[in-house]
Amino acid sequence: MEKSEKNFLEKFADVIPGLSGYRAREDRRETDKRLREYLGGRVDMIRGKLDDVKLALTNQGNLAALNDVGLLQRKLQQLGDSIRFATYGYTGVFDQLKIKEPELDAIYSKDLALASSIEQLDKAVSAGDVAGASSAAASAQEIFSQRKTLFDAP
Repeated sequence: MEKSEKNFLEKFADVIPGLSGYRAREDRRETDKRLREYLGGRVDMIRGKLDDVKLALTNQGNLAALNDVGLLQRKLQQLGDSIRFATYGYTGVFDQLKIKEPELDAIYSKDLALASSIEQLDKAVSAGDVAGASSAAASAQEIFSQRKTLFDAP
């Protein structure tokens, strides 16, 4: 980006000591938003794969397991929505809640664990392992809840 293309806030951050990091943190907020959208989309995709699992169970005559799959689909709907609409990892300059770098690192650590848990969920669903998928979904929900408490801490 050329100097002449900088907006007011970017120019302001260049001039005032201590504000140069603002732009980087604002970029982190956008990155965090994209991560939320990506992970929420992954959960939705996995939830869609459960339709194939339901079909396979129906073809096998295992109608009793369909209830578990339906319950798992509802849990994944809730998890995907929770992730997608989560508070982003950085607040603006004028917001009351200020998240500092160590808190951001803790949040991103939880995000990494959440992404790993969602990957395990995908593998379990792809393998038709409803019990394993339910366990991975519970793990993802727990990690997400822990992440949320980072914002609630004083």
